Amino acid sequence: MIPPHTPPAESRGLGIALVLGSSFIFALGDAASKMMVATLPPLEVQWIRAVIVALIAVPIAYWRKGKAAFVTTHPGTQLVRGAAVWISSLLYITGLSYLPLADTTAINFIWPILITVFSVFMLGEKVGIRRAIATLVGFVGMLIIIRPGSSAFQITALLPIGAAILWAFGSVMTRGMMTTEPPETTMVWSSLVMLVGTTLLLPFYFVMPGWREIGLGLWIGLSAAVGHTMVIVAFGRARASVLAPFAYVQLVWAAATGYLLFGTVPDRWIVAGAAIIVASGLYTLHREGVRRGED
Repeated sequence: MIPPHTPPAESRGLGIALVLGSSFIFALGDAASKMMVATLPPLEVQWIRAVIVALIAVPIAYWRKGKAAFVTTHPGTQLVRGAAVWISSLLYITGLSYLPLADTTAINFIWPILITVFSVFMLGEKVGIRRAIATLVGFVGMLIIIRPGSSAFQITALLPIGAAILWAFGSVMTRGMMTTEPPETTMVWSSLVMLVGTTLLLPFYFVMPGWREIGLGLWIGLSAAVGHTMVIVAFGRARASVLAPFAYVQLVWAAATGYLLFGTVPDRWIVAGAAIIVASGLYTLHREGVRRGED
C-alpha cells in the first residue's frame, strides 16, 4: 500500500526531470563562471550574479509574502547564513579560475556528506555507525581527488573544499530555521547579504567588463535563479530521498562541458574519487530516508 503522502508516479517523474534539468543548467552556469574568471576578478563575477539573482528573487518573494518576506525573527542567524552562502560561492568561483571544471565540481560535492557532520554538532541529530562509516568513505574519496602529499596536490583544491564546508554549514542553518522562517525570507536575506557584501568590496576589484562578460554574467544569474526554482518545484513534487541522488548527474555534465568547452578530461584519480563520493552520498541519503521512515 502506498502511503498517503507519497506523490503519484507521474509527479515523481516530473520532479526527477526537473532535478536533471537543473543540474545541467548549474553545470552550464559554472562553465560560464569559469569563462568569466579568465578576464574578470572572481568577486566581480559574483557581484554580477548577485545583482541578477536579487532582481529575480526579491520580487518573487515579495509577490508571494508581501512585506513579511523581509521580516525575520532571527536577523543574526540570517546574516550568518547569508555570509556563509556568499563566501561559499566566492570560494567556488575562485576555485574555477585555478582548477578544471570537473575537478572543482567533484571536490565540492563533498557538501552532502558534510551536512551529516554539521547536523550532529548543530542540530543534535544522531548518526548511526553505518552513516558515520559512509561519511568517512566520502572523505576518502575527496582525498583521492586532491592527493595531499603527492606532486599532484594543488593548494587551490582547498577553495572548493572551503566552499563545500560553508555551503553545508549554511544548509544546516536553513534546516534549523525551517520551523520559524519561511523560505521566501531566507531567500531574500541570502540574496541581499550577497549583493550588499559584493557591492561594498567591488570598488577594490572592479574591471570594466566587455559585452561578452556582461552576456555571460546575465546567463550566470539567470541559471542560478532558474535552476534553484526548478529544484524548489521538484522537491514539491517528490520526496528528497527520491530526488537527491539525481543531483549527482551534475558531475557528468561538468565533465562533458569541461571537455567540450575547455578541452579538459578528468584523470583516473578524479573519476575514482568522484565515484566514491557519489556512492557515499547515495548511501547517506538512503540511511537518512530510512531514519525518517521514508523508505
